[in-house]
Amino acid sequence: MNTRRHDVLRKCVVHSIFALSILSGFVAAGCTRTPGLTAEDRKRDIEFLAQWAKDYSPFMELNEKYRGLPDYQALKPKYVQLAEQAHRNEEFLHVVFGYFSLIGASGHGHLLPEESLHAYMREARLQGGVSSDIPATQFRAAVYWARLYEKTSFSHPPFRVIHRDGVYWTGDDWHGKGALIPRGSQIIRVNGMSCSSYQDYLRQETWLRYVARPVDWIADHLLVINEGNSFTGWKVDFLCPDGVTRQVSVPCTSGFPDEGKREFSNWRKKGNCVCLELADDVGYIRVKAMGGPFIKEDGGKIRRFLDHSAGKYRKLIIDVRNNGGGLPYYAYDNLMRPFLDQPLEYRQTMGIKRKFLADTERSYQEKLRGSMSTWAWDTRVEETKPPEGFDGKEWIFYEITRKVEPAPRYDFRGDIYVLIDGGSGSATDQYANDIKRTGYATLVGQSTNGSIGGYFVPITVRLPASGMIFLLQTDLFFNPDGSINELVGTKPDVELPACDLPQSVTREDLLKDEWIKKIMAGLPGGTRVDPR
Repeated sequence: MNTRRHDVLRKCVVHSIFALSILSGFVAAGCTRTPGLTAEDRKRDIEFLAQWAKDYSPFMELNEKYRGLPDYQALKPKYVQLAEQAHRNEEFLHVVFGYFSLIGASGHGHLLPEESLHAYMREARLQGGVSSDIPATQFRAAVYWARLYEKTSFSHPPFRVIHRDGVYWTGDDWHGKGALIPRGSQIIRVNGMSCSSYQDYLRQETWLRYVARPVDWIADHLLVINEGNSFTGWKVDFLCPDGVTRQVSVPCTSGFPDEGKREFSNWRKKGNCVCLELADDVGYIRVKAMGGPFIKEDGGKIRRFLDHSAGKYRKLIIDVRNNGGGLPYYAYDNLMRPFLDQPLEYRQTMGIKRKFLADTERSYQEKLRGSMSTWAWDTRVEETKPPEGFDGKEWIFYEITRKVEPAPRYDFRGDIYVLIDGGSGSATDQYANDIKRTGYATLVGQSTNGSIGGYFVPITVRLPASGMIFLLQTDLFFNPDGSINELVGTKPDVELPACDLPQSVTREDLLKDEWIKKIMAGLPGGTRVDPR
């Protein structure tokens, strides 16, 4: 699956359960037992995934039709055979992940990482679970697979890799053994191969050979795949800014490179919300996560910032790039309602497989639905005619009318610009989509991740033999233009070329950002919140 999507969606899970877990501490994992699986056990898990996709997934046929992905049913015999023949749990895990890459290709879909499993365990114990009917003890059993996946699948170097048009650069200074590799050095060879040849090698010789989807996403990261049990790093040839070529052994660290550890995205560094003045008439608000525990604190910070400005800002930039989501009412309480003088009302359409509704207990449906309505802005839910191409015998569609009520007003009457990108997902994508529908601000940047969901929260799905637990989405969501959000995301009003994220949330670094510079220079399209 797309690793950017994987990184975004795993952050969505963690952020959405902040209120119960992040700040109060995780439950200890306890001992995890290495599962001993038979060939029949491994076969059963693949068949279970295929049956779940057939019965409940809203995306399989759409992925094949619109995204050109392979037919998961046609590939099932191949993956059953691979699973039966797997010699080690590590190999079986990669076979399962390879097949799951089709089933979880759109919307929320990924193997739950260890931190999320701990959070779900706590949630299950405190209140019986919100988006899961899996006992807490079974989440603990899944920790084994989460740890194995993290350890054996991805590795990253001690510096960021920046990719532009097939060329790779270092994003940080790095002191290798006996040599400084400055930021901006070009990576020209890896293990004696050109960058493109090295990627071909990875596709053919590593666990990527099991991935059913095209794995072109490795081009965005280059140094990202763990090549095997004895893998310790890469031998890299760098072309440094001074024109000198240096070959250095680059050590690796297990795990996927996490943008969230950088100050720009890490809510532990300088806080989740940062408010700055970029110019006398331009204010800036950076929100790193839509986390529940931050709602009140961040709302107060934004209010003090704008009140202190005494209404002088003509432009306000709200930056939610690389914000993986969390709780939808963070944005409603802090980034929408206090900018309004009148209520905003709009309609959304979403679809669900009828078989999922028929096979799911009403009490569990109420949990899934209730978690999407806790902020009480659904005013009407009505069944509606299926869109063209959807069989009403198989699908049920709802039109949901939603209303956003004003809150005590921030001292701001200018133009709002919201920065979005492919790292904006889940509740952040919902925020961007609401802006698209209501027009109270201008979306700037690149399309979001495409992972809203709007009727049910994503559910946890446990494989019956191995105990692996995945997060999957059971509803699909239509954009205002009739496209499906989970396939294309939310498009900006003003699309800009890709650029690197700022190094930090400081005025100095933000003023170097290409997107921010364009807005400050007079990017057209600002929509007044309160036209006068």
